[in-house]
Amino acid sequence: MIVLLFCNTIFSQKDTIVTKENLIKDFDLTALPVLFYLPETGLGYGALGIATFKFNAEPELSRPSSAQLAISYTTKNQLLIFAPYELYWDNEKWRIVGELGFYKYFYNFYGVGINSLEEDFEIYEVTFPRFRFSILREVLPNISLGIGYELDIFSNLGVTEGGILEASDVIGKDGGGTVSNIGIQAFYDSRDHIFYPTKGFFIQGGFFTAAEFLGSSFSYSKFSLDNRFYQKIKGNQVLATNLFIANNGEGTPFYDFNRLGSNRTRGFNDRRYQDNAELSFATEYRFPIAGRFGGVAFASTGTVAPTFNDLFTNKYRNAGGLGLRYIINKKDGIRIRVDYGYAAEGGNLYFTIREAF
Repeated sequence: MIVLLFCNTIFSQKDTIVTKENLIKDFDLTALPVLFYLPETGLGYGALGIATFKFNAEPELSRPSSAQLAISYTTKNQLLIFAPYELYWDNEKWRIVGELGFYKYFYNFYGVGINSLEEDFEIYEVTFPRFRFSILREVLPNISLGIGYELDIFSNLGVTEGGILEASDVIGKDGGGTVSNIGIQAFYDSRDHIFYPTKGFFIQGGFFTAAEFLGSSFSYSKFSLDNRFYQKIKGNQVLATNLFIANNGEGTPFYDFNRLGSNRTRGFNDRRYQDNAELSFATEYRFPIAGRFGGVAFASTGTVAPTFNDLFTNKYRNAGGLGLRYIINKKDGIRIRVDYGYAAEGGNLYFTIREAF
């Protein structure tokens, strides 16, 4: 995989927008043109931007809200548009987290389970709009509770004729379908910063269930527990860890499987190992180099399994790598991330904005 990121266009604007009577202040926008190449996509190009701001009534020391927008197109007629957002107001007592997106994209499929074979690799195409929305209220210091909603509408599924996906019994392979889940979420967040934490915990738990009255084509439930810890160990050196546990019940469409190959487990090909349940652990050592440049050494281990109990007796797969960081927003600590991760079957290069976790 070869990926190139050109970042010679960076601009920002800081101040209240127009007047103090308006909605937001301390607005800061960073924009980057992007060029990349992947074997499954061909040449791709587009733009990536992130905006940070505060609502006018928020105190100066409150966390910034943020919104990100990425648009890219490939020579194989693939289109990716996604806009994650995270909003804080009322002195951080309220939080909205979510994403808007549209994807016409190719994904990897190797089969299901931790013993899937590299030689079974194939690609399938799918088109879907995406909507994610969670609203949470702080009920105790650093603890927030709320509700969330997930919507993906899968269509135009392109499956290799005679391939392993066509021959498999995974749910959702025949024409796609709608994932429409509603659930409850809880946060414990004691991080000192959002974009580059140096101390504290971030623990996020959620339980979702498919909602037929909301138009779901599938019937299943799932839970996840995402545990992150940050500790400054010397000077500006930081140790970050991420323990992730998740389990989906029977009836899960294969689009919504848990998987190795995410930000937590860089080095594996995307969706290299996937199944209902996942248990993974990742750690990063983050350190300054010079000026705005920094470095990262990371490692992970994890497994996927058909049931939660199988996670503790299953085979584990390991990955690791090195990364380079460049601060593009010193005020909020936003970084460009360049990582090379390596696993037993080879390596992958990653270019994006913000830390992996």
